[in-house]
Amino acid sequence: MVDYPLETVVEGKTKILVPDVEAFRKSPSSYPPSDAPVFYNKVMELNRDFALATLRVYIDLLSKKESLFYCEPMAGSGIRAVRIANELENISVVINDRNPHAVELIKENVKQLKLTEKTSVHMDDACELMIRHAASGNRFDVIDVDPFGSPSVFMDSAAQALGYNGFLAVTSTDMATMCGVYPKACIRKYASKPIHSSIGHEVAVRMLIGFIATNLARHGKGTKPIFAHSTEHYIRAYVVAEKGITKAKESMNTLGYIAHCLKCYAIESRKGLINSLTKECPDCQNKHRLLGGPVWLGDLYDEQFVNKLKSEVEDNKTNYGSQKKMGKMLVLIEEEVKAQQTNAGICFFDLHQISDKLNIPSPKVEAVMEELAKGGYSATRTHFRTNSIKTDAPIDKIVSAMKKVLNI
Repeated sequence: MVDYPLETVVEGKTKILVPDVEAFRKSPSSYPPSDAPVFYNKVMELNRDFALATLRVYIDLLSKKESLFYCEPMAGSGIRAVRIANELENISVVINDRNPHAVELIKENVKQLKLTEKTSVHMDDACELMIRHAASGNRFDVIDVDPFGSPSVFMDSAAQALGYNGFLAVTSTDMATMCGVYPKACIRKYASKPIHSSIGHEVAVRMLIGFIATNLARHGKGTKPIFAHSTEHYIRAYVVAEKGITKAKESMNTLGYIAHCLKCYAIESRKGLINSLTKECPDCQNKHRLLGGPVWLGDLYDEQFVNKLKSEVEDNKTNYGSQKKMGKMLVLIEEEVKAQQTNAGICFFDLHQISDKLNIPSPKVEAVMEELAKGGYSATRTHFRTNSIKTDAPIDKIVSAMKKVLNI
């Protein structure tokens, strides 16, 4: 019997019991979700909404099965997995958490929502649970890895437990590590060197996908990223596992390195598991460029998937409490999809940062984009950072366009 303060919330089409986190606040500066007996974070509703929206699109667009086998190995309050069981048809849901209080609460919600026939609730170690499903014929079609902190220790188990053409969603809140505040920890966890600069969050997303690809490749599966986003304190990646050694090799060949010059802000990337970039910047001869990798240097988004996802969110507004935020983000990501079609897809230029370096006013982003387009260059906005653009123009052309707009 649940014997701590609860509240009823509605997310999507689901009414569910969750911990009343404010009842557990220890001090004005404490983080109440961590203080409660069961972890529940209202702020992550956007994450959960995207989880359901992307799964709906995956089912419509990419899944080849009439019914799906879903697993959330670290469910916390279980709100995401319970929503999926309640709102989607033809899906069997495995919900797991090591916390006995969480399991008790999940079972209570499953019972109240009459979902016992399509759900299975466990109290196991996440990795052990997934490993038990590593054999062919017993694998999951969908796995959502959403830990508190780094997902790195769960990736090998998830890679084994995911079936061919399976859908893998991974969250990381390990942003200080992945964005270069703790580079040694990043190398240890992800076997990749981070970049501590303005492009850090996109590099982190590419690092996460690269790490997923490495783990899937180890088990004979390729990686096809279909969607990703960076939101406040976390990043999230969605990939499909493609069957076969050939696909695995193709994925590994998509890894490479990124260089970012903090003197002129030029960016360079090059594929290859062995770094061939130098610390010297070819644009300004600065000898101390930041080098990061290996990371994923392929596309982050599938165009058809993003278009369908945008329609799903627009056409079913009542399904998603964070619909407005989702819509705004998808408008920018739709632009990033266009950038993938040129050499503009990898990382971005922060115009405000460049303006500060040049000691000039910061021009309007749209005006700079228009000026670059006149010169035959591609330029789009990005959701990763405001006042920033993705473009195939070299840094000197970007600076010229900025000055032209400002009549300097």
